[in-house]
Amino acid sequence: MMKLKVEKVGNGLHHSEVVVSVHTDQGEEGLVIDKRSLHDGFVSVGYPIRNDGDSFLVELPRETYAGNWRVWVDRSQLEAV
Repeated sequence: MMKLKVEKVGNGLHHSEVVVSVHTDQGEEGLVIDKRSLHDGFVSVGYPIRNDGDSFLVELPRETYAGNWRVWVDRSQLEAV
């Protein structure tokens, strides 16, 4: 299991949601997650699906604003659980 570094940028429409930003290889991606999924600036993402050098393809817990479920992130954004 891995966890991905995210940055809280606001509250969601429901009291149980939070809006976070993920730094990807393509820029910033925003997504809404359950508040309980956010732990000290990290969210669980499972194991990377693929890697290309220091870039890793991870599946997010929810779809981003752009409609992506999977994003490429730098190794520095991931930590092992």
